[in-house]
Amino acid sequence: SYLAQNGRFSNIYNNLWSGMHANINSVYNSVNRNESDIITITANSSFDLKLGRSGTHNIQFGLLSEQRTQRNWSLAPFGLWDLMTQQTNSHFNGLNPDLVVDSILIQGLGLYIPQYAPAVKENEDYRFYKSIREQLGLELWEYVNPHELDPSQLNLSMFSARELTDRSLVGYYGYDYAGNRSNDAATFNDFFTQRDPVTGVRTFPVAPLRPLYQGAYIKDKFTFNKMIFSLGLRVERFDLNTKVMRDQFSLYEVETAGNYHSQPNAVEKPANIGDDYKVYVNSVSDPSIKAYRNGTTWYYADGTQANDGNLIFGGGVVTPLLRDTVNGDDIQNPNFNPNTAFEDYEPQVSWLPRLAFSFPISEDANFFAHYDILVQRPPSNWEVTPLNYFYFYVPGRTPGNNANLRPERVVDYEVGFQQRLNQNSALKFSAYYRELRDMIQSRTILYVPTIGRYDTYGNEDFGTVKGFTVQYDLRRIQNAELRLAYTLQFADGTGSDANSQRGLTTRGNIRTLYPLSYDERHNIAAIIDYRFANGKQYNGPRIGGSDILADFGINMQINAASGRPYTANLRPLRFGSTGAVGAINGNRLPWRFNVDLRADKTFNLSAAGKRDLNLNVYLRVSNLLDIRNVVGVYRYTGSPTDDGYLSIPEGQTSVDNVVSQGRSLQAYLDSYSWAMLNPNNYTQPRRIFVGAALLF
Repeated sequence: SYLAQNGRFSNIYNNLWSGMHANINSVYNSVNRNESDIITITANSSFDLKLGRSGTHNIQFGLLSEQRTQRNWSLAPFGLWDLMTQQTNSHFNGLNPDLVVDSILIQGLGLYIPQYAPAVKENEDYRFYKSIREQLGLELWEYVNPHELDPSQLNLSMFSARELTDRSLVGYYGYDYAGNRSNDAATFNDFFTQRDPVTGVRTFPVAPLRPLYQGAYIKDKFTFNKMIFSLGLRVERFDLNTKVMRDQFSLYEVETAGNYHSQPNAVEKPANIGDDYKVYVNSVSDPSIKAYRNGTTWYYADGTQANDGNLIFGGGVVTPLLRDTVNGDDIQNPNFNPNTAFEDYEPQVSWLPRLAFSFPISEDANFFAHYDILVQRPPSNWEVTPLNYFYFYVPGRTPGNNANLRPERVVDYEVGFQQRLNQNSALKFSAYYRELRDMIQSRTILYVPTIGRYDTYGNEDFGTVKGFTVQYDLRRIQNAELRLAYTLQFADGTGSDANSQRGLTTRGNIRTLYPLSYDERHNIAAIIDYRFANGKQYNGPRIGGSDILADFGINMQINAASGRPYTANLRPLRFGSTGAVGAINGNRLPWRFNVDLRADKTFNLSAAGKRDLNLNVYLRVSNLLDIRNVVGVYRYTGSPTDDGYLSIPEGQTSVDNVVSQGRSLQAYLDSYSWAMLNPNNYTQPRRIFVGAALLF
C-alpha cells in the first residue's frame, strides 16, 4: 500500500526505470484550452496605363488589414488539493478574546475556563477560506477539516485568481482564471485595479492578445528598350497592441540624472552624462552615486564609460535610485500605478522597396537581377501579459518573453544569366546574397536589482546566406522532360534560432559568426518527368487499338544534400549531453539522399460536346527507397542510436545498481535501448499515398 491522496499517487509509481518510461494509466498534470481568430480585410486592383516610350505599364495595388485574437488558459491540477489544504484555515491568527465559543469546567474547583474563537486575519486577494464556509454555512472563525470535504463540494471558482497564480497553478489570457471566456473590454491597467463587485477581491483580468497588421503595396511592370522592369513598394505597419516595460533593467521607475542633480546640495553632474541617464547608488542607506546607465552602456560615478557593468558592481548588489519608494516599488501593491512602469508598444512601420529587371544580351541569352526587402512579424517569444509582469521579481518567474520585439528583416539580392543551348535546352546561372537582420535571439539582462539577471529575447541576431546555383533545363522531347540543379551555399550568422544562444549569454551578449544549423553546403536536385499524351500525339503501347497509357505519366524527384552542422558535446547524459567541444556547429551530419515518385493517369468522363470533366488518379510514394536519412544525432557520440551514457562511470553505476537490487539487467538494457530510439533523428520512412482528383 502507498499514499493516495484524493486519487493522487506517489511519484514513486509514476514511471519505470527512474523516469525512462511513464507508467500505464499515468495522468499528466496539464489542462489547456486555447482559441485563435483572424479577421482579414483585403482589396486588390490593377489597370494598364500607356506612357510614351516606356509603353504599357501594368499597375497593381492593394491593401490589407488583419487583426488576430489569441486566447489561452492552462491549469496544473495536481496542486489544487494541496492548495485547498493550506488555504482552508490560513486566516486564523491567534485567539479572539472578544468571542467566547465554549468553556471547560475544572472538576473540584468549580472554575470555568473560556474557550476563545480563533482571531481572523483576512486577506483581500484570497477567498477560498470564505467560499468554503459560505457553502457549509459556517462562520469565519469555525474550523474546517479540509480532508473531510468531498470533491463534489469544490470548484475552481471558490479560489481567487491570486491564490492560483501565486502557486503557478493557472495561466491565462483571453479567459478568466477559472477558464471562462473573458470580457474583451478589459485593458492592460484593469489587471491591477479591477475587483469583484460582490466580494471586493481583485480579479486580475487579462485581455486576449490582439496584434494588428496593416499593409499596402503598389507595383509597376513595364518594358523599356527590350528591358523588362518590375518596380514595387510595400509599406507594412505592425503593432503588438499591448504595453511594454519602459526599462528592461528595472520594472520600477529609476531616477534620472537630470532630476537628481537639480536637487538642492546635489553634486555637479559630469559633463558627458545626459539628463535622461539612470542613476544607481551605493545602497539604500548610502544614496551617493555609484554609476549611471544609458540604455545598456554603463558609466562610473565620475562619468567615465565602463566597458562592462561588472567592472562597477563586481558581483555586488545593484541598487537603482527609485523615484517612488512608497507604492511605486511593489507591483503587487493595490496602489501600484502601472503607467510608471509600462508604455504602449511603438508600432513598427517598414518601407519595403522591390526591384527586378531582365534584358536580353542576345537572341539566346538573358540577364536578370532583383533586390527585395522583406519583413516578418515576430514569429515567437512575444507573448507577455500583465500576469507575467506581476511576478517579475519572483525568482524563476520573471517573464522570459519580450513584448517589445520588432519584425525580423531580410534583404535579398540575386543576379543571374540564362543561356539557350539549343531549341530544347537552356543553362541558367544565378548568385544570391541575403542579409538576415533583427532576428530574434535569447539574451540576458544583467545587473538587475533583486534578481540579479534574467533571460529574455531581443532582436539581436544577424546572418548572411550566400549561394550559387547552376541549373540545366531540358524541355519535353517526345515523352521526357528534365531539370537538374546544383546549389553551393554558405549560411553564417550569430544564431540559428531563437534559443541557440541560450546558456551562452550569462556573462554578456557576445555575437560570433558561425555556420547556421540550416546551412546546406551542397544540394543536388533533379526532376524527371515521363508521360504520354493522348490523341494523335500518343506514341505509347496499344492493346486492341486502345491507347492504354494515354494521359499517363511518371514524375520522379531526386534530391541529395550535404549534412547540416551541429555542435559536439563534451559529456554524455541520459538521452542527451552537455558542454560544447570545439567550434559551435563545427561538426556535420551525414549526407541525405531521397527519391519521391508520383504516377498518375487522367480519365475523361465528359460526354461528347459537354464541358470537360476529368478524373486524375494517382499513386505517390515518398522516400521510395526507404532510406534512413540521419537528421539528428546524440551530440556526444555523433550517433543517432547511442548516447554514450552507459559507457561512462555514471552510466556503469546505474547498471551496477540494477544488478545489486536483483532486478533484470537485460530488461534494463532493452528498455534503455528502446528509449534511445528517437524517431526525430531520421527522416520519415517510405509512405504510400493513393488518391484521386476531379477536374472540371
